[in-house]
Amino acid sequence: MQNSENSQFKIEYISTSGVYKTPFTLIILLQFFIGCLVVISINLWFYNDLFFLLTGKRFLSFLLIGQWWEWLLLPLNIYGNLLLFAFSVILFSAFLFKVLNKIYPPREGVFEKGSKEWKYTHRRFWMAYFPIWLARSLPLPWSDIFVYRFLGVHIGKNVVAYEGYIDPEFVEIEDYTMTSLNICIFSHLIYHDKILIKRVKIGKTCIVGPQTIISPGTILQDGAILGVNSYTWVNQILDGDFIHVGTPVNKKLQIQSVEESIKKAERIKEESQKKINNTDKKIIGANR
Repeated sequence: MQNSENSQFKIEYISTSGVYKTPFTLIILLQFFIGCLVVISINLWFYNDLFFLLTGKRFLSFLLIGQWWEWLLLPLNIYGNLLLFAFSVILFSAFLFKVLNKIYPPREGVFEKGSKEWKYTHRRFWMAYFPIWLARSLPLPWSDIFVYRFLGVHIGKNVVAYEGYIDPEFVEIEDYTMTSLNICIFSHLIYHDKILIKRVKIGKTCIVGPQTIISPGTILQDGAILGVNSYTWVNQILDGDFIHVGTPVNKKLQIQSVEESIKKAERIKEESQKKINNTDKKIIGANR
């Protein structure tokens, strides 16, 4: 059996990587080619018109000729073609991504290097890489969230996903959750000659702090906060309505209101001042 129980998967440290050095990265060239092909095909009439206005001849005789004012549309045409290219690549990639899932559906578990799960996981990764990068390059808000949804990632409503890496499968993010900058949410982990694939669940109204890593099998219950520069262990559960910190997470702090935080700060300040006063009194008494 290629699959093995999670209890048999012993790791000494987190070593998560989504980069597979194989020829399948050529899929990006295919995606680029399809995007360019769509743009050129749709714009043949426009290029034919511009060529006629410049030379008085048509390079495609079966297309109609437009007017001089089409020159004014050239800047808008360039901008529109960038969007057309991006969305063509996104739709084409989402289609191929679903085809791969039909050919060999993704599974959770621990698998050996060279297994079908290993191969198809890397293929799905490279299939999603370029369209996600394009979506984040567009000046359109939440475009990357729509791409993730096209790929099958469950992302709820009013979710904020700043720039970071999110695996394109076995990730669930519920409503009103926010992820910060430079975060990684991994549903897979490569360790030596094995790959672990486990679903990640992030509940409602959670916050994933900046510079954090979420490992496979992690569950953030509703209202949980993963503190800055922290990472979770495999299969770790973070309780709701607590701030979790550590590398890996080993401490949780109660979430407080602003008023409670101010009172606590004042209390700490008063206690510190009392300690300083007591120390001063002891020094004065000793000098006498």
